[in-house]
Amino acid sequence: MRYSLSLLVILSSCTYNELTPIPICESDTPSFYTCVKPIMDNHCLGCHSAASPNGDLSDYDAIRYYVINGDLLDRIQRVEGAAGFMPLGDNKLDNVQIETLIKWKNNGAPNN
Repeated sequence: MRYSLSLLVILSSCTYNELTPIPICESDTPSFYTCVKPIMDNHCLGCHSAASPNGDLSDYDAIRYYVINGDLLDRIQRVEGAAGFMPLGDNKLDNVQIETLIKWKNNGAPNN
């Protein structure tokens, strides 16, 4: 009984946000395999596969290269429809996706 009462007091003192974890891709340290790679796979690989002459965004080294040199971030942040805007023929990435890529770069673009 004492255990149940103690547990009830502890749980009732927590707020909703304390019980709800921040999604891993909205953290300050997004993972390459969990967060960055799915963005590339879903929005970029249609035109930027390993066989593409338009730049390869199929693996860690290629993605890291274009993120670190700033080209990828520049193109995805352009106004939709502007010259060089990416992803071509698709909607602009949402702010969470763009912020995920920026945070990943700012953390040194780790292979995690």
